Amino acid sequence: MTSQPRTLLVGGVVLLALAGALHLTLRLTYGERSAYVHVRWAPSVDEATRTRVERAHSLVPVEFREKRTWGYYLTDLSTDNIRQLVRDPAVEDTHNIDRARFRVQSSAERGDYPRGRPVWMARLLEFLIRVSLLAGAAGVVVGAFRTWRDRRARLRSSPTA
Repeated sequence: MTSQPRTLLVGGVVLLALAGALHLTLRLTYGERSAYVHVRWAPSVDEATRTRVERAHSLVPVEFREKRTWGYYLTDLSTDNIRQLVRDPAVEDTHNIDRARFRVQSSAERGDYPRGRPVWMARLLEFLIRVSLLAGAAGVVVGAFRTWRDRRARLRSSPTA
């Protein structure tokens, strides 16, 4: 009986490692998904300036929000691009961007992956990552619990002399 918990533990760890490898494959193949952000433009910004800055910082317009605020998918999520965006004099404020760390907030809605590769493959990789994570975590938890239970039972049944 002691080999079953060990098998569950090892299998769980292997599945967790597989999830990590699949995640790395997804990131290296597809890059990072775009992120939905808001940009409030400075009062002096005209349409031509806004269009130029959008292009310069990889902002894909989604919708006009209110007054001087627009919703965008930010496709270049690099620290340098975000730093330049939040420091651009044409940008008055942003939403879903950590302005101190120059990162998109983890709670930001995500858009599509960059074009050029089959989207179905990215979706399949995402699905396999989730399944591997869930199955791996379950294997580790159940294996650890059974190992603990078996040790506890052995300690109770051993003679105390």
